[in-house]
Amino acid sequence: MFEWDNELEELLKSMGAEGSPIDAIHKKLKTEFEKELNIGFIGSPGVGKSTLMNKIAGKKIADAGIAPGVEVTKFAWGENNSIIFWDLPGYNGIPEEHGVAEYWEAFEIEELDIIVCMFSNKLNEHDVSFFKKAIERSKDVIFVRSKADDLYDEEIPENELKNQIENTYIKEIFGAQHKLLFISVRKGYEDTLDKLQEEITGKLNKEFQEKYTRNAKAYSKSFLDEKEKASLKTVLLYSTVSASVGAVPIAGIAIDIPANIKMVRKIGENFILTERRLQLLEEGQQDKIKDYNIYLNLLKHGVNAKHLYVPFLEKIAPKLAGANFAKFAPIVGAGLGFSLTFYSGKQAISTCREIAEKIMDKEIQM
Repeated sequence: MFEWDNELEELLKSMGAEGSPIDAIHKKLKTEFEKELNIGFIGSPGVGKSTLMNKIAGKKIADAGIAPGVEVTKFAWGENNSIIFWDLPGYNGIPEEHGVAEYWEAFEIEELDIIVCMFSNKLNEHDVSFFKKAIERSKDVIFVRSKADDLYDEEIPENELKNQIENTYIKEIFGAQHKLLFISVRKGYEDTLDKLQEEITGKLNKEFQEKYTRNAKAYSKSFLDEKEKASLKTVLLYSTVSASVGAVPIAGIAIDIPANIKMVRKIGENFILTERRLQLLEEGQQDKIKDYNIYLNLLKHGVNAKHLYVPFLEKIAPKLAGANFAKFAPIVGAGLGFSLTFYSGKQAISTCREIAEKIMDKEIQM
């Protein structure tokens, strides 16, 4: 559990917002949550781009059945639909009016923050040309060998085979500083997806790291730990909303009920708590699930869940009555409504993180 009074101070310091008015903090967060992160995926048809995108998002955002085209297909997801996955047409399969020489400008590659190069066999000469150009233009490139579970040579150990492939197709061509990730989306290979998540976040600035971590599916407990921290900004965003308009008195404290319900649902979305996954958890957790009912019901019923949320607020309000709210002095305009929202949001993070970890364990075991 977080030390909730100290956690806010640390968050504000990291944002450079200590002592700022509450409306300024809200504006800063709103801008950050709306800023777009663009990640491009390029590879031959059938290499598994759409499937990988869906695995990263933890839900279906791309249709693996769509025939390859000659234009960019974009898939927006995450908070405010601000994470954009670009399915790029093959570098050697574009129309004549957009020849290889014009590919970079024609498809606005400069807008991409990261480019993921996928192949399941080997890179062709056009791919090599494109990625050399990307590296020359200081673009962050991640090389991925998909369908890694199919790698096999009866005469060569798997690790040695991977080293040979990496040296031949990556290091000898693009430089020793580059590496190749071996990815599989099949059951039992979740650790390969986790390595990809680490590689992506490692190439992003702090704000984009947090955005990506809040929204992407976790394949390890360490990623869940980072998601838990990053989700504090979601709580802070909705706490600034609750401190302003639409407040309703609950146990003597004014709070924006719709904003709080939206906050809990957003946190549930951050932890990829879909209805299917909740059912998966409930199948084997009937006793423990009783402790989660408030969050599960809010996730299921959404904005119509006021009758569920109000009793919860009334239950935890007494705990706040004796709290030292002077700890919130760094925020100009923060009051009890803000504090109650922040506290309940952290409760939601803790619960959703626990649910997500149990679901992860269950999915990996299946």
